[in-house]
Amino acid sequence: MDEISLSVPRYRRETGVVAPVEGGTIRVEVVNGAVELYGDPAGLRDLARWCLSLSDSTAPSGGHIHLEPGWVPLSPDSIPLLIAREDTIDATVADDRFA
Repeated sequence: MDEISLSVPRYRRETGVVAPVEGGTIRVEVVNGAVELYGDPAGLRDLARWCLSLSDSTAPSGGHIHLEPGWVPLSPDSIPLLIAREDTIDATVADDRFA
């Protein structure tokens, strides 16, 4: 099976969430109430690394990353993006918006 593998350093309390970037580009937009992410291949891998870093078993709930427009990987015309770990989130709760 062909695979794509990414790796990030383990979470360390002293440094927080760290993820190496390739220098790709991501654009985040809100269109008709939906968040849309667009990215070149390197940008999508950069975003995946940030998520992977937050998923480390030692990263705390509430750990987060602020990505600002014009700073890698967000394009200057993007809106800001906050990626956060929340261990108490429950995806099984019924939501009438999607019924």
